[in-house]
Order: sequence, then C-alpha cells, then structure tokens
Amino acid sequence: MAFTVLLTGSISLQAQQTDALAKIRSQVEQPEVEMHVRFLAADELEGRDVGSPGIEIAAQYLASYFRSRNLKSLPDAENYRQRVPFLQAKPPLQGELKIGKQSFTLSQDFVVRQGQNGSLQGSAVVLDWGTGAEVTADQVRGKWVIAKAGTEAGASPQAQLTASADKLKKLQELGALGLVELFHNQQRSWNQLAPYLSGSKFILGSSNAATPSTFPLIWLNDTNHSLHQSLKSQKRPQLSFSISGKEEQVLSSSNILAVVEGTDPELKQEYVMLSAHYDHVGIGSAVNGDSIYNGARDNAVGVTALLMAADYFSKNPPKRSVLLAAWTAEEKGLLGSRWFAEHPPVPLSQIIFNLNIDGAGYNDTTKVTVIGLERTEAEADLQAAAQAFGLEAIQDPVPQQNLFDRSDNVHFARAGIPAPTYSMGMTAFDAALMQYYHQPADEAESINFSYVSRYIQSFILAAEKIAGAAQAPFWRGGDKYEAAGNTLYNRK
Repeated sequence: MAFTVLLTGSISLQAQQTDALAKIRSQVEQPEVEMHVRFLAADELEGRDVGSPGIEIAAQYLASYFRSRNLKSLPDAENYRQRVPFLQAKPPLQGELKIGKQSFTLSQDFVVRQGQNGSLQGSAVVLDWGTGAEVTADQVRGKWVIAKAGTEAGASPQAQLTASADKLKKLQELGALGLVELFHNQQRSWNQLAPYLSGSKFILGSSNAATPSTFPLIWLNDTNHSLHQSLKSQKRPQLSFSISGKEEQVLSSSNILAVVEGTDPELKQEYVMLSAHYDHVGIGSAVNGDSIYNGARDNAVGVTALLMAADYFSKNPPKRSVLLAAWTAEEKGLLGSRWFAEHPPVPLSQIIFNLNIDGAGYNDTTKVTVIGLERTEAEADLQAAAQAFGLEAIQDPVPQQNLFDRSDNVHFARAGIPAPTYSMGMTAFDAALMQYYHQPADEAESINFSYVSRYIQSFILAAEKIAGAAQAPFWRGGDKYEAAGNTLYNRK
C-alpha cells in the first residue's frame, strides 16, 4: 500500500514537471524575449545609468509589466518600487594624508572613498583586519583605525570593497575617528584600481533621506604589506588628514519588486526570489564612434528573464510564492540588493532560495554556467532544467575570480539564503566574452536570441522545480555560508 502511494506521488510529480515543461515551451517565446531585450538595451535608454532618465524609463517599464500581470506589491514598495537613497560623491580636488613621519599623495598613494571636506587629526591604532571581532570601544574610541582591506588573505578586490561597509558601521558605533584600509591584492594592482576608486562614487544614504558621509574611509596603497608591518611596529602613530573640493549630490532610484502568491496554504509563506539587476554603466568613452554602453547581455537578458518569469508564474502559480526583484545600482557596488537585504519587505528567513541571473555574457551557446552550482542542494534541479532545453549546466570555470561573491546574490548568501547565479554559457574570460563586457558593442543586434530564449526557458523551469519542491534546498554541508543558513532558518 505504501509503495503504491509513493509510486502514485512520483508519477504525479513527474506529470506536473512534464506539464510545466510544455507550458514554458509554448508561453516563453522568442519574439517576446527579443522585444524586451531590444527595448531595455535601446540607445534611447542611454545605458540605464543610475540617476539618468534611461534607468527611470526601464523602472517604469518593469513596474508597468508587473501591474499588467496583476502581481502583488510588497510593503514599503508602493507601485512595485522600493526607493533606494544614494549620495553621489565627486572626488576631492586636493588632499593630504600623513601617518607618523610618512606623507602620502592623493590618487598616487591614497584615495578617499568616504569623508567630508575639512581636516582631522589624532592617534591611530593599527589592527590586522579591523573586523568586529577584533575591535573594542576602549581600543578605538576617539582614534583612527588602520587595518588591511578586506577580512581575509586572498580575497577578491570586490570582496575587499564590500567588507568596508561592515567595518565602518561597527567603528562608527564604537566612536572611532575614521578608517584607513591598506590595499594589497594579487588579482588587481593599485594602478588598475585607483582610477576606479578616484572617480565619482555612489554610496547608500539613510532610510529617511541621504545624509553626508562624514565618517572618513581612506584606501592607502600597500603593495607588499611592508607599510602595514611598519605601522604596526609603531606605538600609536599620529595621523593627520585633510581634503577639499569634494561634492556630494542626493539621488534616489528604485528596486522593482513584485510577488506571485503560491497555491499551497503553508508553503506560500515561503518565497523563491528571482533576481536580476536592471542598471548598466550609461554613457562613456566612445569606441568606434559609439559612446552608449547598452548592456544587452549585462543585464537586459537577465531582466527579460524576470519579465518572462512574471508572465509565466502569473498564469501558473507554483506551491511557493515567487518574489521577483529587479535591482538598481549593481554596477555601483551591488547597492540596490544590499539595501533590500538591510531593509527587507519580507523576513529574510521566509526567502528559502535566491536564483540570481547575471553575467558578463556568453562564449558557449551549448551551456548554462551556474556560479555556485555545486554549493546547494538544488544542483540536480538546475542541471535537469538546463538539460530539458538542450543545454548543459556547468560549474564556475574561473573560481579564482570569486564570481560568487561579486554579484547581487552575495548579500543573501551572507545572510544564509542559498543563492547561486544562473549565467549564460561562459567557459573562460576570453576575447569572445570581453569584446562585449562593459563595451558599447553589447547591443541587442549582437545577441543570439535562439540561445537566449532557451536559456531563459531553462531559468524559469529551474525556478518552477525549486518553488514546487517538497523540501527547500539548502547549502551543501561545509559551505562557508552554511552556518549563516543554520542561524537564519533556525536549523540545528
């Protein structure tokens, strides 16, 4: 009797999945995929830069599409918009930094990532990484903190950049004067990174309104860690710092959020979050006479996948609820998704999985590259979804690039939510990829829409499988985010 029930249940599930496959094939069609990509990557949207009219057009396009499918909005996201406040900071024109007897030159030796015009002086405490576990109020109150950038040796530049936010929050709470992080990275040199850090920057504002970033954050070049060793040998070195000519402007943008409510009375309280960033880098240096960086691959294709998922699930709601999230300001440092993670309109513990969609492009149209494929229990479902549309799901081919922690999914992974990124087929960072990545050539006309349509179909099928699974997939044992997941979901 038990065997009969089990067999019947298995046949029923298989029939549901076969039915879903047929519906996705018929409902997710290439002409509509192409229409969305062409609109989002059109010259008229001028590369969808944060603060531009183009990104607002894209935001309205997404919100209108969600409304046309009668999707639910979320608390604090009226008309599907979760407002995200920013400060756009233009770099100082002049600056001085002196630690002990050593003087450093603005741009050449140090950059100001955060701070106001004026001067500050005081003694400094030199720590290893300056993380929360390492600092105490008595140790840092009224002092500058000098520490290595990041939280661990061998981290990517992106990981080092994003680690600063947690340090700043803790040090401000403890009453420190400011933070100087010593940059050292074998993946990217100071000369490569400094021009990026010296440019106009976006930072998150407060929940009420954007406020000036008064707490100083300085990055100082330390090519071989000799400076850190030298400063650590000194007892309370004196530090003086001054800048002038810096400007800040208050801006806002929006995450575009919507929900398809699940059909199961209990499981609908759980969310499978499908996410993609809809911003790009805007207008830049001309290449072959073209200065509009359209961002078709990065990430109009990903946003189109969200739109097609919204349409499909509005007609075929799964057991769990589906949360659709289009992030702003990914290109400014993963800021829109970070705002959501810090101001979630639903408890993060109810988001059981985040299937993010992002990438630099593709160089293999037989594959789907899932960054983090092997790290969660959804691996088999992701592989099966790709295979159903004649594609092969592969793992990250360049793990040394630490891509998992360089897209919007990382904020949710750190919170404990299983969060791989579903990317187009990439087997290497080669010329075929880089000719389009953050280049004006990344236009809709260069897209293989037959491949992209199958890729999007497989993404939706993967979401269908996860949203209908009897048990929510979790991290594989031993993953570095497993402990956070155990805490978030109260797992023993």
